[in-house]
Amino acid sequence: MRILSIDSSLGTQLLLCDAEPGVSADGVRRPLEILSAQALQDSRRHAESLGPMLATALAAPSDDVPLDAVVAATGPAPFTGLRAGLVTARALSRARSIPAHGVPSLDAVARLALDELTAERGREAAEAATILVATDARRKEVYCAAYRARGADDVEALSAPAVTTPLAAAERLAGLGPDAVPAGSGCVLYPEIADGRPVLAPASGSAEAQVRIALARLARGEELATEPLYLRLADVQMPAGRKRALAG
Repeated sequence: MRILSIDSSLGTQLLLCDAEPGVSADGVRRPLEILSAQALQDSRRHAESLGPMLATALAAPSDDVPLDAVVAATGPAPFTGLRAGLVTARALSRARSIPAHGVPSLDAVARLALDELTAERGREAAEAATILVATDARRKEVYCAAYRARGADDVEALSAPAVTTPLAAAERLAGLGPDAVPAGSGCVLYPEIADGRPVLAPASGSAEAQVRIALARLARGEELATEPLYLRLADVQMPAGRKRALAG
């Protein structure tokens, strides 16, 4: 099946891939075939970037196989960028009459970190590890949640995502024990979170990892909502109506 994946958690990532359903004999999902992959680091030009990136991705394959699904990051992430990615995914879903699936951004970073840990220490060590993901939330805060592996492609959240200070994130990491692994862009931006531990997956999302997570969850019959995970209000709010003056 052909899947388009959009992540606009901080920068903008867009990936087009072919994914063969099912898993191999050892329980590991067959690798994705990447047809097109694009990434821009600009954290404030999502709307301007997604259109040209989408046109490039959809023009990349040499055959006429249609899209089967679109996957998008649901956050938590800054409001404007996250909204641009989700609106693009929903519009494409409606235009092509294909399903749209959502995957939390922190989940994708956790999976990316576990992949790196697998490469460094082996699969058994990665499956036993606890990951604390912290990504940049601006305003000198981070989005934060703890995870462990769920098979070779998915993750299990050990805590609900929260927006918090770097100090509070550091305390959460310490509370997970000396072997807990820090990951995510927030741990790079605020080194005090990791407190000297090596930081894995210094990102705020992963278009490739969220496809693998989506496929694993869909195989279990889960519904993947595309509702955004906003942990705080948008910076711009509609003004309240004027108060009526009381008659004297």
